[in-house]
Amino acid sequence: MSKLNFKDLKDNLYNKLNDDKIKINWNKNPIRMDLFISFLNIELIRSNDHLGSNNGWTELNNEALKLSIKGGIVDGVEYLDNIKFGVKLSNPYNNFVNPFYLFEIMKSEGKRFFIDYYKDEINKIVWSHEQTVIQNQISLKKAKENLVILKEEIKFLQTI
Repeated sequence: MSKLNFKDLKDNLYNKLNDDKIKINWNKNPIRMDLFISFLNIELIRSNDHLGSNNGWTELNNEALKLSIKGGIVDGVEYLDNIKFGVKLSNPYNNFVNPFYLFEIMKSEGKRFFIDYYKDEINKIVWSHEQTVIQNQISLKKAKENLVILKEEIKFLQTI
């Protein structure tokens, strides 16, 4: 079995995992910002001069990595809301990504956390690929049967 490269992972998994799952408004169990930051092995600088900073929206940056992590304060607790990273890695229209794009700068605990956090979505993607394989196997079997029939017919026609 060949080893998946980043492009294959990106196309087959990362791009299919929604970055909306981490948004405060879409999430019944939002991720605390302090927990998320503890997963990263890089330095972040907190911005105090960004849109929404006056009404509870927060932003942390690492300009060298083109990383912007935004959050919001709800009932006195800061939660993760979105991640912008790199240059249009998962979407040609914006730089929003899901946490899997940060795995290279994430500690093992963070990787395990997000694999579990996205477990249902990952299982749906795997199931979908399994169904595609099953359908392709059925189609391949039918195509092989048709090929045998065609070859037999051609043999017959050549005897006429």
